Amino acid sequence: MTSLVSKITTSYGLSKIALLIFVGVVIADLHYLQTQIVEGEAVNDFFTTTQEIRFDEKNLFLYHHDSDYDKLQHQLNTAQNILSENRRVFSEVASDKELDQVNTLLDDYRLQLQQYMELSESARLGMQDKIRVTGHAITELIRDFNQRIRVVLTKTTQVAARTLMIASVTVILLGILSAMFMVRRVVRPLRDLEKQLDELAEGNEETLTLPSQDKEIQSFVHHFNSMLDRLRAQQNQTRQHEKAAALGVLVSGVAHELNNPLSNISTSVQLLLEDDGTTRDDLRRQWLAHVDGECERARRIVRRLLDSVRQPTLHMQSHNADTLVQSAVLLIHRQLPPTIYLHIEDIPATPLLVDRERMQQVFINLIRNAVDAGAQNISVVGRETTWEDSMPANTDYLVGDIEPIRHATGVMLFDIEDDGPGISKEHLAQIFNPFFTTKSSGEGTGLGLYLVEEIISEHNGCMSVENREQGGTRFMVWLPLPHKEETASE
Repeated sequence: MTSLVSKITTSYGLSKIALLIFVGVVIADLHYLQTQIVEGEAVNDFFTTTQEIRFDEKNLFLYHHDSDYDKLQHQLNTAQNILSENRRVFSEVASDKELDQVNTLLDDYRLQLQQYMELSESARLGMQDKIRVTGHAITELIRDFNQRIRVVLTKTTQVAARTLMIASVTVILLGILSAMFMVRRVVRPLRDLEKQLDELAEGNEETLTLPSQDKEIQSFVHHFNSMLDRLRAQQNQTRQHEKAAALGVLVSGVAHELNNPLSNISTSVQLLLEDDGTTRDDLRRQWLAHVDGECERARRIVRRLLDSVRQPTLHMQSHNADTLVQSAVLLIHRQLPPTIYLHIEDIPATPLLVDRERMQQVFINLIRNAVDAGAQNISVVGRETTWEDSMPANTDYLVGDIEPIRHATGVMLFDIEDDGPGISKEHLAQIFNPFFTTKSSGEGTGLGLYLVEEIISEHNGCMSVENREQGGTRFMVWLPLPHKEETASE
């Protein structure tokens, strides 16, 4: 089984070996080039020495000084030493025959100088031409050697440059191959693993598969899948506990709500069973009417409970905001006491995409809730705004999904205010919970505001509650304004 560590180590090691080879090639190349330059300097020194010999030769012929003759002897010794000590170097640019010819010319040149110094001044003129011819021959040979060594150095430099170029290209290719190896063997499996994680986050996959045979990735996939299995098991267990808790709340709520009418029915039935025929007919009818009323009350409780748990099919259509509120008021106004003053103000005819009946239930429940709380004046106000301009200062009592409202280009805000006694602070955080009510036993199911919050959430809205400074309560409802295309299609 392979591993990421071995792949990374192999790739890193090969790159370092390639780099070391490149450094070795560069060092060897430079050493070879330096050697050729040093050897070329020997040929150049020999050529420079011959030039100095010819210069001293001219001085000797011109001034006839013994010091010039001594310099010539010294230069000849230097030239012969250079030739003998670097014969291997000269053999690369000259044949043995040419080297022997140079040595012969140097010996003849030395001998001719000695003869020249032994002659009288009148006899030296004829000897000068002979010495010049020998010196010129030496100079021409050495000039030819110097040109040859330059050609050798040029070729050596070109070879060194090509070698460095080949080594550089080789190292670059090895680096590219190493990078491709890393991408193919290391990066690509990690990308596949990242893609699987995205699919898993979106719910399109259940577990991770093995994108690679590397033991590190296999170990990660194995442990990650094991963690997923444990999380799913814990989620299932938590879901079962939540279901049990919800069922307990539902059962306790049903028992609490139905206990009072059943108790009243039981009392009336006991009185009827104990009747020995002496009870007045009007009293007996009163007991039967009480039983019928309590049965109807129990039926309403069961109906409200069913409405709170069923998932209704929404019929989303475009309705104007003012029409929605007015139609809700028409449904409830006959049930309101004549002392209640209901204000419907400044609601624009803005189209909203809603389920008409469900949204009417929101306004009915909020108005009825204010009446039951003891309010005498109730106002419903609506306006177009944005979330940034209308969000409450205190979001502790905000319910519903805030994200659609936050990202909506515009929202419709409804303010439902009353002048009732308000809601105590300890109850503000609980009024949207199912079965919570501040009414006395038998007067409410505690599902009215819970249903309001459910309906608002179904419409991608949110709502908040607060106590007014001048007394009473304010409910604020935000609904997203539909796009023009959605309104037109509806």
